[in-house]
Amino acid sequence: MRLAGRVAFVTGSSRSIGAAIARRLAADGAKLVLHGRTERAKAESVADEIRAGGGTADIVMGDITEGDTAADLVSQAFAVHGALDILVCNAGGGTGGLITEQPVDVIDQVLALNLRSTILATAEFARLTKSEHGRVVFISSGMATHPAPGVAVGAASKAGAEAFMRSVAQELGPRGITCNSVAPGCTRTDMIAGQTWPDQVPPWTALRRLGEPEDIADIVAFLASDDARWVTGVTLPANGGLVTTAANILARAT
Repeated sequence: MRLAGRVAFVTGSSRSIGAAIARRLAADGAKLVLHGRTERAKAESVADEIRAGGGTADIVMGDITEGDTAADLVSQAFAVHGALDILVCNAGGGTGGLITEQPVDVIDQVLALNLRSTILATAEFARLTKSEHGRVVFISSGMATHPAPGVAVGAASKAGAEAFMRSVAQELGPRGITCNSVAPGCTRTDMIAGQTWPDQVPPWTALRRLGEPEDIADIVAFLASDDARWVTGVTLPANGGLVTTAANILARAT
């Protein structure tokens, strides 16, 4: 129960990696504030799981890409318990496609979802928290550092948020607030359910398997705890040893 008494807000926590993070932080003793965009029933299901395990879970709803909603949701989460110790910026995503085929409104949506909302949420967290154990964790993506066609806008937004975390760590460090990113590789989530290409991923990783949401959640739990008090301004790859293209060719040959 290394997070006992602390309050955590996890954006996009109604399913997949976000839900796994919420469950893990609750198992470590944190009081959870969950977030969903429109499907409250899914968030309620995660909250019920946490409560059934003896934990505390509340829910705030809203589209973090709209206006200053991301900041407002952090304010709402703070108001639930009058405190906020941990912010996990997990909500994210984006559509694929060649850059020549991306409409401006789609580009703006991806940037708002992955980058703008992270800046607004972190800024509001910094304004409100009085915690001596302040933690901000951004869920990035391997595409920020492993280039591939069709993901340029998403990669730019995730890489931008990683850069933001590195710099804001310098601003908030004197207050004891750490700011870090976790970059999952290919992870078994709702977004890839039913697709066949993830089956080709294991030979491209050192551990020869897809990631699971719980693999990411365990790393976030570490960064949220006092065990990671001396870690800030970094991105931790959580990809099972995803290797470079040349090494991938050799790996697949063996």
